[in-house]
Amino acid sequence: MTTQELIAELKSVTYDLMSLLERETTGLRTIARDEYEQFLSEKSALSMQYEQIVVKLRARGEELRELPEEERTELRDLQADFQETARRNMTVLQAAKATNERVVQAIVRAVNDKSKDDCTTYNRSAQASKASIGGYGRTINKTGGSFSVNETL
Repeated sequence: MTTQELIAELKSVTYDLMSLLERETTGLRTIARDEYEQFLSEKSALSMQYEQIVVKLRARGEELRELPEEERTELRDLQADFQETARRNMTVLQAAKATNERVVQAIVRAVNDKSKDDCTTYNRSAQASKASIGGYGRTINKTGGSFSVNETL
C-alpha cells in the first residue's frame, strides 16, 4: 500500500471514528444496552484500525515529510479535531461512570440503613433481636445463628 493510500485510509478511519465518538457522546443516555455493545465493538475495531494505520505511516516518516505542506496541515488539523472529539467523549464517559457509581453507593447506603433498622436475628433460644450490620448483608461479630431481612428489594 502506498503512502498516499495509507493517508486516504487514515482520513477515512479518523472521520468514521470521530463520527462514532460523537454519536456515543450524544446518545449515551438514550442508547439501549444491546446497541451499546455493538457500538463498543465498532469503536474497538475502528480504534485498532486507526492505530495500525498510524504505525504504518510513522514508519514512512521520510515520505510524510515530503508531502505538500497543504496535505500535512490537513493531517495535523484532522489529528487535532480527532483529539478534541476523543477528549469530549472521555469527559462524558467519565461523568457517566461517576454518576453510576454515586447511584450504586446511594442504593447500598439505603439498603444498609434500612437493614440496620429492620433486620433481626434469632439467638440459640429462638428469640428475635436486632442484627448488627457491617455492610450489605454482613453481620459483625456474629458467631453463627440465622438472620432474616424483613424487607425485599
